Amino acid sequence: MSVPVAYATILVVWSTTPLGIAWSNETVSPFAAIALRMNIAAVLGFVLLKCLRIELSWSRAAVRVYLTSLLGVYGALLSTYVAANYVPSGLISVMFALAPVFSNLFSVRLLGQGVFTPVRWIALGLSFIGLSVICLDEWAIHGEGWKGLLLLMLAVTLYSLSGVLLQRENYRGHPLGMSVGSLLLSAPLFLLTWWVLDGVVPNFDMDSRSPWSILYLAIGGSLIGFMAYFYIVKERGATAVAMVTLVTPVMALFLGNVLNEEPITNQMVMGSAGVLAGLFVYYQSNRLTRVFSAIRR
Repeated sequence: MSVPVAYATILVVWSTTPLGIAWSNETVSPFAAIALRMNIAAVLGFVLLKCLRIELSWSRAAVRVYLTSLLGVYGALLSTYVAANYVPSGLISVMFALAPVFSNLFSVRLLGQGVFTPVRWIALGLSFIGLSVICLDEWAIHGEGWKGLLLLMLAVTLYSLSGVLLQRENYRGHPLGMSVGSLLLSAPLFLLTWWVLDGVVPNFDMDSRSPWSILYLAIGGSLIGFMAYFYIVKERGATAVAMVTLVTPVMALFLGNVLNEEPITNQMVMGSAGVLAGLFVYYQSNRLTRVFSAIRR
C-alpha cells in the first residue's frame, strides 16, 4: 500500500462511516447493529492476524492496553450509534473532528505533555461557537437532536481520553494486534448490551441497506481503515492524518444530504464552518504563534 492510496482509503472510510452507521440503524436496532459489526470485525481481525502470522499478546501490559481502549472502542462507538438516531449523519463527522483538540487538553492535564497556547484556546473557542450555532438549530431545539449532540460529545470525550490513556501506557505492541485484542474484549460487551437493552434477534431484510452497511463497517471501517491509518502514522507520523479531519466533515455532510436526504440548514452550515475554522486555527497554531510573536517585536 502506498501513502497516496492509504490517504484515499482513510478519506473514503472516514467520510462514509457516519452514513454507514445511519443506514445500519434503519431496520436494525443500534445495539444489534454495533454488536454485529464489532463481532464480525473481531473474527475477521483474528483470522487476519493468523494469516499475517502476527502474534496476539495476552501479557499483563497488553491486556491493560486492551482494557484501556474499551473507553474508545466500546463507550464512544455505542454512544455514536445511539446518537445516529437523533442527528444527521454528517454531524457525526463534524463532532469527531474535535477529537485532536480534546486529546491535546487531556494530554496537558494527564500527561503533562504539550502546551495549550493562547492561539489554541482561541481555536477551541471558535469551534465551540460553531457547536453552539448548531445546537440552536430548529431540529435540535424543538426536536430530539440535543440528545444526539450530547451523546456525540460524550463519544468524542471518551474517544480522546482513551487515546491519551493508551499513550500513557507506552505499550509497543503491533498496532493490528492491539486493535484485534481490543475488538475481542469489546465484542462480548456489545453482545451483552444488545441482550440487556434490546434482546430482539434482528430479522434482516436483505433488500434494505442495514445488513450491507453493517458488513461494510466491519470490513471497511474496523479493519481496512484501521490498517490504512496506522500505515500513514508509521510512514508520515500521527500529525499527517490530522488535516484529513478538515475534509471528511464536508464530504460526510454532502453524502448524507445526497444519498440519505438529510437536511443541511443554513445554521448547520455556519456552525460546521465555525467548527472547521477553529480546527484550522488549531492545526496552524504554532505558525500563527510565531507570526504574532514577530509582530510584537
